Amino acid sequence: MRTTEGAGGGAGHDQVPGPPADPAPGPAGRGRTSWGAVAGLMGAGVVAAAQIGGAAAALPVLDDEFGLGSTTAAWYLSTVSALGAAGGILLGWLGQTWGFGRQVRLGLLAIVVADLGGAVVDSLAGLLVARVAEGLGLVMVILAAPPLLSEVSAPAHRRLVAGTWGAYMPVGSGLAALLVPPAIALVGWRGASVADACLAAAVLLVVLRWVPSVAGRGRASVAGLLGAVRSPSVLLISVVFGLYSSQYLAVVGLLPAALVTGEGLPVTTAGLVGAVVFLANAPGNLLGAYLLHRGARLRWVIPAGCAGMAVTVWGVLDPAFPLVPRVASAIGFSFVAGLVPSALFAGLAAVSGGTRSAGAAIGLVTQGSGIGQLLGPPLVVAVGTAVAVGAAQSALVCCFAGLVALGAVLLPRGERIR
Repeated sequence: MRTTEGAGGGAGHDQVPGPPADPAPGPAGRGRTSWGAVAGLMGAGVVAAAQIGGAAAALPVLDDEFGLGSTTAAWYLSTVSALGAAGGILLGWLGQTWGFGRQVRLGLLAIVVADLGGAVVDSLAGLLVARVAEGLGLVMVILAAPPLLSEVSAPAHRRLVAGTWGAYMPVGSGLAALLVPPAIALVGWRGASVADACLAAAVLLVVLRWVPSVAGRGRASVAGLLGAVRSPSVLLISVVFGLYSSQYLAVVGLLPAALVTGEGLPVTTAGLVGAVVFLANAPGNLLGAYLLHRGARLRWVIPAGCAGMAVTVWGVLDPAFPLVPRVASAIGFSFVAGLVPSALFAGLAAVSGGTRSAGAAIGLVTQGSGIGQLLGPPLVVAVGTAVAVGAAQSALVCCFAGLVALGAVLLPRGERIR
């Protein structure tokens, strides 16, 4: 590894490492950003994330038709997190051999085929196979898009583009949660699945037109894998992302159920509120990306988001809090939380973008996020059940937020994987 303390200039080099000394080939290498490629990759991320929100929204209908049961339904929803948690680093590392552009194409194609296949299945086994294919396509897209965004972005725009990528999850999942229920009411769940396939196919055409297919291609070397594993920044970002994902999903993901049981809201209304809260994370991501682009330091952007989460979580998780302030607190929590992933993605791009370790690095971070998503909500619920104190869950989330802020402060300055 080498350091680039002199790179970036101004406040920028003090918050995340500067851009690579040897820019990747393509538009960024000529000092220009391919905004068509950026738009196509952002669209691919949104379509991929829609498979999460769409599946959750369609679950009641699928349960009625296939008799999923609570255990099968949980596995149906958690397939994506399980794939990322189990093999993120390996899939990301191997994906660099195909080329990140090809991997995005294959991921979108897998989503198209899975959605069309899922629309015609007539058995539970077929439905689960389609879901696994859907999840695999999602993981392929979210592993390949971030390093590819670094390659199609000029150095001047790299932090902005990398930070904006963090909005793909709330935008895709939130819009799907809002739009899938009326789509199911209009054309049925099978028709909604076909519509999703058409949307993924449209994005695939944009990617085929604008995104280079060979970008990021290289033999999957052991050195590339070890470069990511040995990088203090990549390891710390992976742990921090896991802590962030665990607390965010525990608060926002469990909110609709809490509003149904605690506030007596109808399921549809609670789901609508949950979708709006999820979407509020997107402008927070965009704000974080803009601040980093303007030279803000990662070491205060992330702690600022953590402080906002620690303040607002008390209103979200307190069942005695009135409904309207509670929902407002949840929206505020989701918004300020968006500062964290935007900064982490920008930091990861600065450390590994354009290197032979790029695929393994984003895979390791995805793995950390998936583990956090799997373990965070059960842990928060277990604490709330075991500790007979109403504020115990909020205190636990505050502890997680403190650890995330501490991790940001401890990130090595100027590190760059060689």
